[in-house]
Amino acid sequence: MAGFNILKWLYKHSPVNFYSITDNGETIIKSINNTSVGYKYSQEFDKNTIEKLRKTIKKFKRIWTMSLLLVYVAVLYYIIFPNYELLAENLSKGIIIFLILLIITFTMAIINSKAFEFYLNKKFGSYEKVHFPSSNSIENQSYKEFKIELVKIFSLFLILFGIYICIGSPYETTLKLISKQRYNDAVKMSSIWAKILPLDQRWLSMRGYAKFKTGDFQGAIEDYNKAYEIEKDEFKTMNFDNKIYIKYYTKDYKGALEDFDNEINKGKDIFEQDPFLWDKAQFLYNIGQYNNALKIYNQLIVNSDNDLLYLIQNRLYYERGLVYQKINKIKEAQADFAKAEELNLEEAFKQDIPEPTILLDQIKED
Repeated sequence: MAGFNILKWLYKHSPVNFYSITDNGETIIKSINNTSVGYKYSQEFDKNTIEKLRKTIKKFKRIWTMSLLLVYVAVLYYIIFPNYELLAENLSKGIIIFLILLIITFTMAIINSKAFEFYLNKKFGSYEKVHFPSSNSIENQSYKEFKIELVKIFSLFLILFGIYICIGSPYETTLKLISKQRYNDAVKMSSIWAKILPLDQRWLSMRGYAKFKTGDFQGAIEDYNKAYEIEKDEFKTMNFDNKIYIKYYTKDYKGALEDFDNEINKGKDIFEQDPFLWDKAQFLYNIGQYNNALKIYNQLIVNSDNDLLYLIQNRLYYERGLVYQKINKIKEAQADFAKAEELNLEEAFKQDIPEPTILLDQIKED
């Protein structure tokens, strides 16, 4: 029983196996887009002709590959990424985009094939379109080139894997740059990957952090805005909170309060509004607007009867007691502290209302 050679099988079915010679001395050239289609000529091409043809086919394939790649990148970055949420929620629109990509691919393939056929007809004369034969005859030079290409691809994977092992992932590398306070380098690294992976909010978040450290406050706010829009989740509001911190740090209190109000107004119910209401109440406390903070705490305590998911009653009473202290309403403050005790507020939570802060996961700076 003859052994099975996987490399020869792959070669016979690959674009690299671009021509064959029949027993009748005919040359059949494989289509550059459809590996089952061939163009038959009645004569056998000599080695010089074959070599020139080989180089020409490489050019056609490179042009085809690069053109298709550029089209895919354009569709990805200008259609899919900007409308990701809409496409994810509407399956029919996603299917339409997929069909458009298929149409574009087939259209470009037809154009490329026609151009190649025009070249063949002009260079070698008329041909007969046939099925490209999958024979057992292996043309030595092409087979050798095929194996060389496989070695190149395998070597590239090994090199990339070695680089990954040596320097770590780009994400970890950027975190290390930030931890070493090399903020400008971190901005450059995260900018590159924010372009490559525009739906991964971590790169915008890291760049926002690095920009803040360099003093580019507006740039940091813009990055945190984009990151929050990509991953807007009430459980993952770090990017929103970081934006608020920068406005607190730069004393843009009006801008921060407008951001809170925008998110609160977007909320469909108390479960979506309460987290931002509580953050806003704490923010008002920290900027000294105690009466406005008190109004929100009153509302939150009422909401807490129904919203047990986000609101912790004993802590709300304690924080409202702190607000009462600031406006010299001691009896009301004591009553709220007593209520918090009654609701079993632990000693560890009897702390002042926290100030805004900026966070980045896994970052520990000296």
